[in-house]
Amino acid sequence: MKAELYEPTANEPKMRPAIRDSFLFVPTVGMRSPETLMLELFREIFFETHYGNSGAARALNPDDTDSGQPDGFLYTEKERVALNAFRGRRKETKMSRVNSYYVPAYPQLAEWAWLRKRSDRVIKSLLFEGAFVQHLWRRGEDAEASGEKQKEIAQKTVDALIGANGYSDSPSGKRDIMAVTLGRDSFLNIDREESINRLCSKLGHKFVMRVEADELSGRITDDFLAICDLEPSLSRLIWVQVLMTFLRFALPMWLLAQMQMTKSLHRWLMEAVNNNNIVPEREIVTELTSRNRGLLHPTLTATREVFSHIEQYMKCRVEINILFYWLERLEPSFENIESIGLKNGEKRFINIEQLLLLARNNAVKIRGNERFAVISEGLDIQTFLTREGEQFAAWRNPLLYGQGKNINEFFRVLYRAESGDESGGHLLVPENRGASRGFRVFPGQLLLKIIIYAAAMSKRSGKRGKLILSDVEEHFAQYGIDFSVAADARSLLMQELQSMGLLTGSPDAGSSVTVDCPY
Repeated sequence: MKAELYEPTANEPKMRPAIRDSFLFVPTVGMRSPETLMLELFREIFFETHYGNSGAARALNPDDTDSGQPDGFLYTEKERVALNAFRGRRKETKMSRVNSYYVPAYPQLAEWAWLRKRSDRVIKSLLFEGAFVQHLWRRGEDAEASGEKQKEIAQKTVDALIGANGYSDSPSGKRDIMAVTLGRDSFLNIDREESINRLCSKLGHKFVMRVEADELSGRITDDFLAICDLEPSLSRLIWVQVLMTFLRFALPMWLLAQMQMTKSLHRWLMEAVNNNNIVPEREIVTELTSRNRGLLHPTLTATREVFSHIEQYMKCRVEINILFYWLERLEPSFENIESIGLKNGEKRFINIEQLLLLARNNAVKIRGNERFAVISEGLDIQTFLTREGEQFAAWRNPLLYGQGKNINEFFRVLYRAESGDESGGHLLVPENRGASRGFRVFPGQLLLKIIIYAAAMSKRSGKRGKLILSDVEEHFAQYGIDFSVAADARSLLMQELQSMGLLTGSPDAGSSVTVDCPY
């Protein structure tokens, strides 16, 4: 029956175009190591494709061989030294011939490693076309300042990734030890202008949420640029770790926040079809723009919060697509809708308020169809969608099938690794196994330093005095990490900062205690 009604993919109904081509769409993601995120970043900006000639993935490995080279190695001796200096976490799989992940310190070191041709592109979809594009074009594509900001993001990103202390045209005169190791000739083929243009082309106007301000996209963009500004003052070895840690934290939190919009839309639709209530536009905008708040809560005990978010998202996603199939069947005009937004748009565009009205007006028709009578006669539409959703593996077992499985694997980039994660770039500490598996939510030391630095830069731009603990907590809160709920969360944070030597005042001052910027 599901094949007849819902055009299913392997695990769920096919995504409807109205959602797929809108700001509500959650892109496909997959498992990533932090090191692979950095490789992907370099490939997206400095190379024409994210993949190689064969279409298969190729890991970054300093020991790769090449029979055409005099010494038999693909990389020069200097490049092998640089790559080994940036050796990352150990790989968990026993099937890989490469035991560790490696990070390309400079663009030229990413030339002979790449992702699969058909791989999901999380840097492009979550960072460039996600946070950056939402921040740039939230007020519309005619916003004059957006074009200048687009160029600023591209230029700062490219310059930081090339390195101010490498062999660029920077007047600083300083040379990082890693750049000296590689030598001047290694930098000759990097085309700065072409790379800037390539990145600019990926920051064009896409499907965005048209609002006056969007907290999370602005936070990620500003913090990313602050980290780019930090590059000249840190050794390359440290700065690459800082950027990599930021990416492994910010991208999953962006994805988690985007998933909340599907849950919100589902709830509004159920209010419309079951209770005849239409949520006002003002409430819709407020909820969507605060989607990043209160996502995860630091605790000393294991929690399943991330798993719960995935499960709820996937059930809502499946049920919305089922509802949309019925709306297409019962309301001919709905089949022509190509996108959903917040503001009135083109002929084939519908805003959320209009969508809710259309769903409410067709609720009686949905209850009156034969399929409804067979499986949920006398019950509400939510029950009908639940029973239809149970046919799909992605609804029944969201963590094991379909996009829920992919999202779950992607969120592992937040986990502390058993080895190679000593700097503390993680957010989640896994605990237990099987049905009781969970994790403690608490940032590692390097992630703490990065958020403190970002909070300090944000406060400095506003010229608002010294950095205090509440500023750090608020910065985490903008990413969805809420220290205000658990009674022991703040005291644990203060203990950690004190042990790192970053708490300069008395802990008795509570949220007003002064915090030192680590960079």
